[in-house]
Amino acid sequence: MKKWMYIIFPAILLTAFLFYYRQEMTKIAETQRIRAEQVEKQKAEDEAKKKEAEEQAKVSAEKRARDQKEADEKVAAEKEAKYQATSKQIKDETDQNNADADRFSKEASELEIELDALHQKREKLNREDFDLLKQVELTRVAQQTADMEIQRKVEMIARKADESAMAQIPPPVPVKE
Repeated sequence: MKKWMYIIFPAILLTAFLFYYRQEMTKIAETQRIRAEQVEKQKAEDEAKKKEAEEQAKVSAEKRARDQKEADEKVAAEKEAKYQATSKQIKDETDQNNADADRFSKEASELEIELDALHQKREKLNREDFDLLKQVELTRVAQQTADMEIQRKVEMIARKADESAMAQIPPPVPVKE
């Protein structure tokens, strides 16, 4: 074979290859350009959607923050009102309990005074009772003494009467027969 074939066939094939290569490259470049335009367009749409979503998120976040702030203020106001009501209730109950304690203290002191008066009265009555019992016993002793004195005098009189001549029975008179 001839040596020039080693150069011509590859050169022809290279020329054909380059011809098809350029056509394909222009097609690929056009496809890439279209694809790049589509990607750019998609990117722009995505960017617009992203901005819109960010705006909506920002508005939503502001609204949520505002709602949360209002809810927090409402909760704080409710807590403060509840605290004030509880505080007022505790103060009222404390005042009521202090008033009750004062009243009960006065009643207790009055009852103690009355109890002391009753103790003194009971002691006085016990003393009077004791004195009356003492008088009763003294009267009984005096009565017993008087009874014994009467018995002694009766016995003494009875003895004197027995001893006296008037009280003796005359001897029996002899009977005549």
